[in-house]
Amino acid sequence: YKDKEIRIEKLKHERRKNKFLLEGLLGTILFFGISLASRIILNLFFVMIMFGIVFPLIWAKCTKSWEFIGFTKKNLRKAIFWGLGAGGVFMIYQYLITLGNHSFPSLLGLQLIFGIPIWVFVLSPFQEFFFRGWIQPRFQKSMGKWIGLILTSLFFTFWHFLPTFEGTSTSTIKITTIEGILTTIGLGVMFGYIFQRTENIVAPWLAHALAGIIMILLGFITFITINP
Repeated sequence: YKDKEIRIEKLKHERRKNKFLLEGLLGTILFFGISLASRIILNLFFVMIMFGIVFPLIWAKCTKSWEFIGFTKKNLRKAIFWGLGAGGVFMIYQYLITLGNHSFPSLLGLQLIFGIPIWVFVLSPFQEFFFRGWIQPRFQKSMGKWIGLILTSLFFTFWHFLPTFEGTSTSTIKITTIEGILTTIGLGVMFGYIFQRTENIVAPWLAHALAGIIMILLGFITFITINP
């Protein structure tokens, strides 16, 4: 009788793992599809952003799984500490590797006035809610803590090749270089790790926002352009 119970529990466990994996993969395919299509239909870029923010939130509300995707007051101070720390480390790293090659952009004050809220409330959340909030917990449940973290980071890196991020009038970030790929993988691992440590979405959300802000300061990303 006990052996039968054990077999039933193992079967249930495997089904749960498969369910998490299937959810993660289906959500990823849909998100990646919208992202790739945004190269052709530019308005889909905004659909992609909204999907990354709204889809995890609607799912969490419907399933009452807010804590599962990191929306919790638990470890909030710890999450703020790790978010500021990780984001600060990347800001210093990015500044040092570009030292002497970049100057502060024109209209820096305006760039920051527009750019900081956009990074904090739009660009960081749509990536972190989806990759760290939606994908990573599901991959970790189905494949284990570290495999889930690494696979999410690789998916995060690959996704950066799908929309038009590189070579636009508002972005000079080099994503497709070896340095760009390694940096993106490193960021993915860092964001995923601090999410694991805190189990709170605030940590990667804050760290990613700071990573975006240093890109504004160094002139890699602009939100205000001057037409000659």
